[in-house]
Amino acid sequence: MMPFGSVRRELVAALVAGTLLLSGHHLSGGATGPSSTALKAQMKVLEAVINETMGQTFAPPFGLLEKAKGTYLPNFGVVFSLEVNLYPVRIPNPFDVRPLSKEELEKARKVKLERIRTIKQAVPRLLADHGSTLREIGADESIAVVVHLFHFQAEGESLPTQIVMEVKKSDLDQYWDKKLSFDALREKVKTLEL
Repeated sequence: MMPFGSVRRELVAALVAGTLLLSGHHLSGGATGPSSTALKAQMKVLEAVINETMGQTFAPPFGLLEKAKGTYLPNFGVVFSLEVNLYPVRIPNPFDVRPLSKEELEKARKVKLERIRTIKQAVPRLLADHGSTLREIGADESIAVVVHLFHFQAEGESLPTQIVMEVKKSDLDQYWDKKLSFDALREKVKTLEL
């Protein structure tokens, strides 16, 4: 059986490839774009920064379930995807088959909501501080960070399973040129909870 993260990655890759094919974009030949060698190196730097930030935010051993992976999408920019466990809850097992109590679920929910707020504060800051490493993407392109949130089915459907945060490279350029304050930049970061 494939790990859940692998299935999710394959599904996302298939959806992206299908979308690009249906929209008439071709991933090879003739298109001028960023230097793949330079962009790969730049994405590795930002992947490491995201992993370090999230690793410090969410305690081991189960905090960062899947490290950040960057992908360049022509005519969009760069997307980083990772998976975190906001709060490990007790897992019913053969030695303790009790279902999770209402108190356990409520505590987990409160902690998870607080950590979602932490993610929403941390991602814009790390993009402001380190997004400049992505020099190969165009000013009209974007940088997005997708944080998949691991939940057990028993925890309910009221919490998001993903947080998507996107900012235009041109907005980051203005911030780095000191033409935009951090608060103004944070206002330009689009956030979506799914």
